[in-house]
Amino acid sequence: MTADSLLPSTAHASRGRAGGWGDAHLSADLTAEVRLHAPGARSGRPARCDLGSVERAFGRHFFDQRARSGVEAARTRADRLRDAAGGMTESIGMTFASDVFASLAVERPWRSHDVRPLLGNIGDTLGLAPEQVSMQLLIGCLRAPQLFELPPLTALEIQLSVLVALSPAVEASLWLGQPDKAPICLLAQGETATTRRFRTVAREILEGRQPERGLIIGAAVRRWQRPWAALVIRVRSRDVEALLEEAASAISPVAERDFLLERTAERERLLVSAGERRLSRLGFDLHDGALQHVATLGADVHRVRTELPAHLKPTLDSLAEGVSELDRVLRELAHSLEPASLLRRPLAGVVEAEAASLRERTGIDVRTRVLGDFSAMTASQKIAVIRVVQEACANVREHSGAASVEIVLTASRSCVDLQITDDGDGFEVARTLQDAAQRGRLGLVGGSERVRLLGGTFDVRSRVGGPTTVSVIVPRWQPLAAVGESSLQLAY
Repeated sequence: MTADSLLPSTAHASRGRAGGWGDAHLSADLTAEVRLHAPGARSGRPARCDLGSVERAFGRHFFDQRARSGVEAARTRADRLRDAAGGMTESIGMTFASDVFASLAVERPWRSHDVRPLLGNIGDTLGLAPEQVSMQLLIGCLRAPQLFELPPLTALEIQLSVLVALSPAVEASLWLGQPDKAPICLLAQGETATTRRFRTVAREILEGRQPERGLIIGAAVRRWQRPWAALVIRVRSRDVEALLEEAASAISPVAERDFLLERTAERERLLVSAGERRLSRLGFDLHDGALQHVATLGADVHRVRTELPAHLKPTLDSLAEGVSELDRVLRELAHSLEPASLLRRPLAGVVEAEAASLRERTGIDVRTRVLGDFSAMTASQKIAVIRVVQEACANVREHSGAASVEIVLTASRSCVDLQITDDGDGFEVARTLQDAAQRGRLGLVGGSERVRLLGGTFDVRSRVGGPTTVSVIVPRWQPLAAVGESSLQLAY
């Protein structure tokens, strides 16, 4: 079942109301619909659950297109579990609900007032009390497999938001330990989650001391069995230590994955840096060598032109124009090979400049669409995306015969996505890239290697007659320690 299979009245109501995650009308609609369709609900017997009923419990939330792939993956997983178990069970229903809840949380955080009606709907569907649903959803979401496909910082944000939405925790924050220094707040959920009292509890936890009991409590988050951070929460009631320990335990694998990513990224940065140094050297060589020779040639042409009879000067005029164009192209190339100058400019500006240059030099209709915030990208990630754009534009200019090109660059919480499509002649991808590599023309091949080193994906789709699309996906990731160092100042 998909969202399209919902009852027409529900689908119409969902499309007709705009706004956040929930409102009073949504709550009433969802409750009425689930109770109407959940088998056994009217008779008071425990419901006979099925995946379709669980889907309907999420109502309008199921229409968030940004989470569509995650929800479909959750459905596939639940179908396999059901087949393996020989039928539907309450446990499989809760697993599916947890995966859907986590997938939706990737795109926008859940709030407590949105969650309350949902817990009742799922409880009616599965024959469970809302308190039981809340506990099982929390445990399932904290360890949802899709969290390990996200950048660690995004996964931690989701874990903290889920903890606050589904548990008695009112606020929560995660604090990184520092040798001989005060802890740094990495993430926070709540207006006062970064205050002095939270930091004091975090420090005591990281120093191995037991904080005095109160409504602000904490637990150590371990990485490779050693204290790495402190999870601190403000609660409504006491007796939540077990939930706190469960949350801290669920955060540990995310922290360990960040450590492994950081070690891998360091090797990748060294390789990318080595390649950039070679390009920088090439840029300097162009400036100090070829460009000087072109300048000398231009001066000689100008001198000879002044000495020629008038009827011969037009011949040299075209030669002078060619020398001037060669000088301009080489200067652009030398400038584009300098990483420092590229990194000082916003990524959107660099892409727009490359598009404008292609448009000016060829007359091709080049359209660009840049969406999202690229400020958190690392230098290596920015360089990788820029080099792919440059090489793709060069290929369009020299080989494609295209009349139009579209460059689409988007940033989401988990990745940066680049799509470059032209309507040119197209080519056989495998043979063309292999021939280019054998001839030493490593433009797109080198771009794919840069992206791969950063843990991303690179794809070229084309056929004879066109179109051709170059696709790049680079995961957004920064070491958690670096994020912590740039976090906001604590409130006092």
